[in-house]
Amino acid sequence: MQQTVFIKGMVCHRCITTVTQELQRLGIEFDEVNLGEVKFAVNTAFADYDALNSKLVPLGFSVLENKRSKLVREVKQVAAEVYSGDFDFPHHFRFSELLSLRLEKEYDFISQQFSAEEGTTIEKFIINYRIEKIKELLVYTSLTLADISFQLGFSSVAHLSRQFKQQTGLNPSHFKAMHQTGC
Repeated sequence: MQQTVFIKGMVCHRCITTVTQELQRLGIEFDEVNLGEVKFAVNTAFADYDALNSKLVPLGFSVLENKRSKLVREVKQVAAEVYSGDFDFPHHFRFSELLSLRLEKEYDFISQQFSAEEGTTIEKFIINYRIEKIKELLVYTSLTLADISFQLGFSSVAHLSRQFKQQTGLNPSHFKAMHQTGC
């Protein structure tokens, strides 16, 4: 399935040329540009609506984003902020509560919309996001598992290790050793 982003204000072939040039300047890969839309390949996950929009608005265009896609993007932005490694987790932190507060919507509604758009739950998305972040930190830093556990809001190193093994089939230490030896 191709992803299509709709562009408001495109009315002629010069508009197609202008939008094409801006996409190329931004280094955004696309399949085709037509009046009012840009189509992306199946394997391209276009998500930088803000950067594209900031370049197109001065030219008289704007990116149109449906409400559900926008909500999903906002959930992912909050997840990236929280699980970046720099978030100060308050005592008894609940991602669902933070999300409801930030997006000013009931968590059940956010969760339902996210699942309908992404085909997975927010909880599974967060687990996968954290696992990928653990891999990144294990491979590219010298942080200990205790440091990583703290930075990513796990309750303990044992909890991190259990989730990592459950998702990847490997222990974190085995994963780190595997990458250090180049396997």
